[in-house]
Amino acid sequence: MSAHAEHDGFSPNGDPPDAVLAQLRQLREDPGELLDNLTSFVGYEISRRVTMGQLGVTDVERDEVVDNAFASALTRLQEGVPIRNLHTYLRSRAQDMIRREIRRVSNERARTVSLDQVMFSEGEDGEETTLADLIPDNEARELGEAAIDAETLTFLMDSLSGLPDRWRSIFLQRTVHGRNAYVIAEEFEIPVDEVRRIVVRSRDYLRDQMENVHFAMDEDDF
Repeated sequence: MSAHAEHDGFSPNGDPPDAVLAQLRQLREDPGELLDNLTSFVGYEISRRVTMGQLGVTDVERDEVVDNAFASALTRLQEGVPIRNLHTYLRSRAQDMIRREIRRVSNERARTVSLDQVMFSEGEDGEETTLADLIPDNEARELGEAAIDAETLTFLMDSLSGLPDRWRSIFLQRTVHGRNAYVIAEEFEIPVDEVRRIVVRSRDYLRDQMENVHFAMDEDDF
């Protein structure tokens, strides 16, 4: 086997190894046990961190942590790198994200921007939704201490509109309406890992826009 093949995990003919294919099938077609165990673990970990005062009840979404862990595993496998133990890997990636969120909360507790008082009509059937539904209060730790202005709201609405229609619909169904990723995948006739990837990237995109807005607001203060 060539040095390149050994490095990327693919066989000399370019095919991923059997172990990788088996793990991809498990994640995509039979994730039941993995998903149940990870969901239970993440729920417990978030509750424990909330009890310890390291997180607020809205700081971290359980489904977001689960989606990120699955997306990480799928990305690694698609690169041809087998995972020694899927349960351990998924838990480790979930813990990594929870720890990052704890650090973020610790660093940003002083910055307060209320998102729950701003209502708008968006998504399925024109339902009213707060910005906190879309971006789980990424900047605010105590709701109500500060208000988001009309200019910022317009900017974020434009950002949401900037997502492709398909991505926006999938993102809203998963995050706002809480629909199961597998149900959404079946409805849109796409792999479930694609649903997770779209949700993760859409949320990251919106959070980046929020950070850009706050950075610009801070610059105006000087």
